[in-house]
Formats: sequence, C-alpha cells, structure tokens
Amino acid sequence: MTLAGWENFYVIVGSAAGALTGLMFVVIALTRDLQRSSTPHARRSFATPTIVHFTTALSLAAVLSMPRLTRGALGAILLTVGALSLAYVGWIFYHQRRIEVYQPDLEDKLFHVLFPGLAYASILVAGASTWAATSTALYIVGASMLSLVIIGIHNAWDSAVWMVMRSGS
Repeated sequence: MTLAGWENFYVIVGSAAGALTGLMFVVIALTRDLQRSSTPHARRSFATPTIVHFTTALSLAAVLSMPRLTRGALGAILLTVGALSLAYVGWIFYHQRRIEVYQPDLEDKLFHVLFPGLAYASILVAGASTWAATSTALYIVGASMLSLVIIGIHNAWDSAVWMVMRSGS
C-alpha cells in the first residue's frame, strides 16, 4: 500500500490533535468556576464533540501509522470510524436541539453538525473506496482529518468565548 509516504502527515496532524485535546481540557478546567450549573447540555453538545473530533484525528493518525496495515483492515477501520462518527453527529444534533439556555445559530449548525458530518461521511466514503483506489482513499482521509482539526480549533475557540461571555451575564 501507499501509506509509506504519509508518516510526516500523520505525525503532524496527530500531534496537533493530541496537543489541542490537552489544551481543551485545560480551558475547561480553568473556566469551570465560570460555568453555570444550568448549562450541562450546552457543554455536552459543544465542548465534548470538539474533544471527539480531535481524538478521532489523533486515533486515525495512530492507527494509520501502524506497520503492515492491510488494505482490508484499512477499509474496515475507516468504514467503522465513519459510520460510528456519523451516528455521533446525529447525537450531537439531537442534544443541541434540547438546549434551553442557547439556541444554536447558523455558524454553530455548520461547525458542529454539517462540517463534521461531511468530514465523517468522507471517511466512510474513503473506507468504501479503499479496495478500488487506496491512494485516493488516503487523500480523502487526510483531508477529513485536517478538516476535523480545523473544525475542532474553531469550535474550541467558540466554546471558550461562549463560556467566558456567559459567565459575565
């Protein structure tokens, strides 16, 4: 397979996702006193998915860096990750609709539901195309992983600002 040329990409994206996951924990811990007890659905619907997006990118980087990964295993992993992650995006959408303290605006719907959904659907497509076009599938996965990190950065910033702004009211 053509995974040999992807090592640096996985190191960079995986390291970034891991560092950003840790940073997200620090932000949540530091703003814990600022958070109101009336916002658990908001935190679950906005902060937790950000961690999931980062750890999905980190996990894919780690798994795809495994030695002697077969085409069949790659396809199965990508199909599983894509399907489970799409189900998770549905869960996010469900919980966002239950939030009483805040109604998601268009930007939130795009960055918390639509864009992650597209990234995870792309991983699912990459998994299905692994047997026919492995090289193309790897580019799709790479773009999806990078998208998840960028989406996570946006969402982490948005969540941190929302928590700080919410504490001031």
